[in-house]
Amino acid sequence: MNRRQRMIISALLAVTALVLLISAFNPGFLERKQKPSDLTIQVILRSNEGDYWQNVVLGAQAAVKEFGITMYMTASYEEDDVEGQVQAAMQSLITKPDAVVLGASDDEAFAPFLKAAAERHIPVIAIDSLLTSGKTKSYIGMDNHAAGQEAFNELAEQLEGRGNIAIVPHAAGGINGKLREQGILDAAAKHPGIRIVDRVQCSGDRDQCTKAVSQAMHKQELDGIIALNTEASIGAALELKNEQAGERVKLIGFDSSQELLEMLQENQLQKLIVQNPFSMGYLGIKYAMEAALGHKVPDRVEIDRKLIDRSNMFWKDNQKLLFPVVQ
Repeated sequence: MNRRQRMIISALLAVTALVLLISAFNPGFLERKQKPSDLTIQVILRSNEGDYWQNVVLGAQAAVKEFGITMYMTASYEEDDVEGQVQAAMQSLITKPDAVVLGASDDEAFAPFLKAAAERHIPVIAIDSLLTSGKTKSYIGMDNHAAGQEAFNELAEQLEGRGNIAIVPHAAGGINGKLREQGILDAAAKHPGIRIVDRVQCSGDRDQCTKAVSQAMHKQELDGIIALNTEASIGAALELKNEQAGERVKLIGFDSSQELLEMLQENQLQKLIVQNPFSMGYLGIKYAMEAALGHKVPDRVEIDRKLIDRSNMFWKDNQKLLFPVVQ
């Protein structure tokens, strides 16, 4: 054996040793797939109802079509069924997906799932809800604390700095609702003329939300309301319409739906804080693919939010946001 042959064999042995060393610390390394068409991505959403989540699905489907990925999706019929969602998520790991896109309903409840995914070296991309109870590769969603501040500041402007207001959070709002509410409280500290006099919690049922807002309005005089998600916003707007108080009591809502846009036109609410669920679904799949292929992905991708009102809801860019269409 000549010197050149010995050098080649030594180099091959060194490469082999390096691969074995890497695989020892990362057992999934040798099994890593090399192209998108080889990948299977599991998408787990906390609901399959409503325009918001349907637009998330449209975005995910657009990415699947573009990249040629295989996608499986599970979604709950009841957004409040946290236990059922966690069980479905744990069961999905049995199929050994290459990555998971997770729109969780709760932070702490999903800690066991995040731990199990990490042990299996399955990257998790969190969308919509920031998760702190376990390891995720990336969070894709808006800054909910800043959105809460913006909602309060918009209402303060509507009320010219004075008045009594109520907050309507969602019973299963999870970390998103908590961050939005904290943002409201932080902004309120700078507006002494506006008092938060009630916190009206409601479930995912809009009729229950309507009833809860009605009780709050009859308990004290309200000048404004901030509703923190779609169903709470619809419930509050419907009650203001029932009471013919849509112009007297100012309402700032979150998210969008056909009903909310119609009531916005009718001046039953003044502003909607809207994010882009289509982009969230698309980017969730894209970065899950990148993570599964071993590529670096950003720790956080902030989805822009927009304030929608009667004056700008028909702008071309806003129409694309409110009514995304997959060609």
